[in-house]
Amino acid sequence: MRTESNSERDADGVLATAVPTGTAGNPSSTTSDEHATMPSARTAPDDQDGAGRLRTAVSSRFRLPGEDDPSPRTSRLLGLCVWAAALGFLGLIPGGRLAVALAVNLDVPTWYAPTTLTVGVLGLSTIAAGFAAIHRYRLPLILFTISTALLLTNITLAYTTL
Repeated sequence: MRTESNSERDADGVLATAVPTGTAGNPSSTTSDEHATMPSARTAPDDQDGAGRLRTAVSSRFRLPGEDDPSPRTSRLLGLCVWAAALGFLGLIPGGRLAVALAVNLDVPTWYAPTTLTVGVLGLSTIAAGFAAIHRYRLPLILFTISTALLLTNITLAYTTL
């Protein structure tokens, strides 16, 4: 992020520019912001194949914030953190029951352990994706809701199977 020094300000404290916009030396096409005409790094050409469009769609929704992105609201971030912590603590129920069942050699169906682990990893992945998409409007809430449904499925499996 660029900051100006005191030498770039005039006597009134106004930021001085090298060439004022709209002067005779500047054509009329450059009086607007030049950055608006430059292609953005986050957009892609329209003539992409299906995989390219999918890659562009995913990378535009799940990305680390850039310098031009505003920071997320504190209440939104706090709410997602509390939700994730609650899901993490509740996730100890099926995880603990599976660990005890495997440690004590209880009669567990062969499908139970891989199913529980797969559902748990999918839930963790949706939580991570929800945090990665914190700058989107509804996507984090949708992903956290999916994670909650996966956790409830896992808890139901733990109590009905074991």
